[in-house]
Amino acid sequence: MNLKLLQPCTVFIRSSRFLNTMKDFPVTFENVIFPPNGEFKLPPMPSEPVYDPDKKETKYKTTKRMVEARGVEEIHTDLIHRQYGLVAKSGGFISASDFKFIQERLNKNLQDKQFAIWRVDPPWLPRTKKAQGTKLGGGKGSISHYVTPVRANRIILELGGHITEFEARAYLTYMIVQFKFPVEFISEEILQKKRQEEADIAKYNMNRFNWDTVIKYNMQNCTKWLSQYDIIWRGPFVIIMGLADGDELLSIPFKLVAFIIAGLPLSALMICVILSMILHWDEATRTHCGVPNYLPSVSAAVASFAPERYIWRLFIGIHGTPRLALAFAFRNFLISSPLRPFTGTKFFQFACNVACFLNVLENIFLLLLTSISSTENYEWHKLSFMGFILCSWCFMVLSTYLFDLSGRRRTNILGERSYQYKIVCCSLETLFLFMAMYFFYRHNTYCEPFLYSLFALCEYLIIIFNICFHLTAHYDFHGRRISLLSLGSSVHYESLLPLHDYEEKRT
Repeated sequence: MNLKLLQPCTVFIRSSRFLNTMKDFPVTFENVIFPPNGEFKLPPMPSEPVYDPDKKETKYKTTKRMVEARGVEEIHTDLIHRQYGLVAKSGGFISASDFKFIQERLNKNLQDKQFAIWRVDPPWLPRTKKAQGTKLGGGKGSISHYVTPVRANRIILELGGHITEFEARAYLTYMIVQFKFPVEFISEEILQKKRQEEADIAKYNMNRFNWDTVIKYNMQNCTKWLSQYDIIWRGPFVIIMGLADGDELLSIPFKLVAFIIAGLPLSALMICVILSMILHWDEATRTHCGVPNYLPSVSAAVASFAPERYIWRLFIGIHGTPRLALAFAFRNFLISSPLRPFTGTKFFQFACNVACFLNVLENIFLLLLTSISSTENYEWHKLSFMGFILCSWCFMVLSTYLFDLSGRRRTNILGERSYQYKIVCCSLETLFLFMAMYFFYRHNTYCEPFLYSLFALCEYLIIIFNICFHLTAHYDFHGRRISLLSLGSSVHYESLLPLHDYEEKRT
């Protein structure tokens, strides 16, 4: 038998085996363009420009104008090395302290054959400031500092070399919060995709009333209420266009939502405990063996007597729906992290789903033990309380681990602070949980005085630290808002004028 005839079959079988592994091809760096000057680190930026006296250059003062940061950048919009970088989403100013922060942090992270370069000038635009207590008038104050103006779509810095997108995001993501204007991570692939989307919007837009037509014929007298910069740059940077009905109907800062979610159960617990001690002291502190006790248990305080149980049910019922929504929001928050694990994504997503399920179960058990009092059905109330404690503890441990694994801890300073608070709350709740179990066992076994008071105190602390743990969402979603928008309008020009003919695009 001629073995040469079997050689193509052997090659096909080997190639099919390789494809069946479903593994990504390794990243290669054949087309990397290194800086020609051989400087791989970010150089320090001077805090002020250098003036040449031979050329009669002197310091000068300017008004606090914004013209240098208005509009769209037209030159420095491409990545020279075609890898990764940071781009300004809108105009702004970069100070010397911002340059120093980025230069020090990024240079520490750069490995061999990795480089970073500035794409903006050093600070050159002076900013003046009068001394405290100086009267108004009398001209401008002395020069306080210098800044670098940046327009929208301007590339601020580039990162390249033998580096993957995952590593580049890890280097640059937490530096975005240092800027005082919106900045985002960009890569050559993302840049080309955005430009293709903009071209598709312009090509397949079936709305005849585009920006050029609206401004050319001065529809709705728009040239009177639009600035000259909005007229020059057309749609992308017009904030509100009065061409559609509707508006932002509701906007609530997430900080307020977080404090409401945490404040309602905490207030309910304090009110119910105080009222039960004032109105129902003997009934609330009574034990099965008649030993002295000075604190009512959580079940006796919130679910056994009126008006305590009505207050508890009202407050817990109000805060229940936002907590259910927050469970899914936190899951998506972890899964969408730019620093999430590069390998083992299926396990990570499965763990996030399990954490979300535990959070939902925790809320359901909380509503059950709220609705069913210990006097109405002791067994169901006990099972609901045990389910609430078990699910809450498992969720706290798992979500703290996932918060670190997802990289949200490293995105900014608030992420690290949130992680530390999560560790503290989880550790203390675990400690008081075991102490409560110990005191409850001692009370039921030996019926010693005041042990039930210690058990009740541990119950209070378990609930308080659980509330504090959920309050860390304030740091996780810092600066976000919960908004209700009308479908008739949007602040983005793509939503005002889209009407794409997708069938024509497919053909």
